[in-house]
Amino acid sequence: MFVSIVLEPGSIDSARNIFNLLGHTGFKQIQKSCWENASLSDADLTSLKKEMDRYTDYYDNIRIYQFPLEGKFVITELKEKKWRRLVLNSAQPKSAAQKASPASAARRSAVAAKPAARPAAASSRLKTQR
Repeated sequence: MFVSIVLEPGSIDSARNIFNLLGHTGFKQIQKSCWENASLSDADLTSLKKEMDRYTDYYDNIRIYQFPLEGKFVITELKEKKWRRLVLNSAQPKSAAQKASPASAARRSAVAAKPAARPAAASSRLKTQR
């Protein structure tokens, strides 16, 4: 699987430790704080995350982009010493039944049928000007 890691280290020590770790695990530095590996297994990435967790503190930010993982694009983020994961499915066109259900069409027509209400202050100004 293809893995790209973007780092925003909070200190020089954690940056040095993580850069050394990534260099030893087969990652290539593409930009100043972007590393890539095109042949990393899921088990290797799990152990890499554990290692990175040891070298980071509250102020380090790490984003890991994985593709494909079970046919999905996965973004994993370490922020404030907590891992978060976002899984994105491939975009599939919605069928006509999913686009507009009768209940949603009824709600839209009911909202459109209501006249716009005037604010109370505007109506009182109209009365005093007459």
